[in-house]
Amino acid sequence: MNLCSNLLYSISRLCTLLLFIILAGCTGSNGQLTVVEQHPDLDYELTGIPLLFFGFGTSTPITSELSLTVAHVAKLNYDKVIAYHPQCDLAIVESRNILNHQPKFGLVYPSQSVETFGMSPGGSVLKGEGVYRLDLTLIDSHYFDKCPASIMDAPVQDGMSGGGVYNQEGALVGIIAARATPSNIQLVNGQSHGLDRISIFVALNFARDWLDREMEKYYGEHYVAMEWQEPSDTLLVKGN
Repeated sequence: MNLCSNLLYSISRLCTLLLFIILAGCTGSNGQLTVVEQHPDLDYELTGIPLLFFGFGTSTPITSELSLTVAHVAKLNYDKVIAYHPQCDLAIVESRNILNHQPKFGLVYPSQSVETFGMSPGGSVLKGEGVYRLDLTLIDSHYFDKCPASIMDAPVQDGMSGGGVYNQEGALVGIIAARATPSNIQLVNGQSHGLDRISIFVALNFARDWLDREMEKYYGEHYVAMEWQEPSDTLLVKGN
C-alpha cells in the first residue's frame, strides 16, 4: 500500500512539473526582460484555476491595505475588489501589504524613460526598460475605446499585467495592461506608427480623480491625499 501511495505521489509530482513546464513555455514576452532582486513592492496574483491553467497576474501595492491591478486580472483573482474604473482596465483590490517603501505617484511625458516591473511564472520579479511614446484610442478594444492606451516600448510578459510602470524618478506612473503585435495596430489616418514593440499601460494620470475618490471612500476621514511628483525634466520636455 505504501509503495502504491509513493508511486502515485511521484507520478502526481511529475505531472504537475510537466504541466508547469508546458504552460510556462506558453508565457510570451515582446522583448528582453531581466530578473531583479531590487524592485518596487509587488504581489503575485493567482487567477482562475491555477493548477489547470496556471493563471496568474501581478498587483502593485499602494498602501498597507490596497493595491492596484488591471481589471481583467481583478475579475479572476481571489482578492476583494474595492472598485473598478468605469472606463479603464484598472481596479483597486484589498490586500495585506508589507510595504518596504511608500510608493509615490508621478507623471511621464512622451520620449521619457520608463521601467516595467511584474511577476514571472515562478514568482521572480521581471524588469523591462524602454520609452513612453504616445497615447492611442483603440476603437476595437473594450478597455481602451474610452480610456487612452498609453504606449511604450519597454518589454512586458504575460503575467506582468497589473505590475507597475515607473518614471525615471522612480514614481509610479501607470499599471501594465497588455502587449500588442505592432502590425495589428493601425492608425485611422493611415500613417505608420513606426513602432517595433508595443506595450500598453494605463496611465494613472487619467485616473487620478477616480483613485482619490475611491481611496477617500475606503479610508474615510483618515484618508490623506497622495502626492503626485513632476519629473525633473518636465520643463525641458514641455518646451520641445
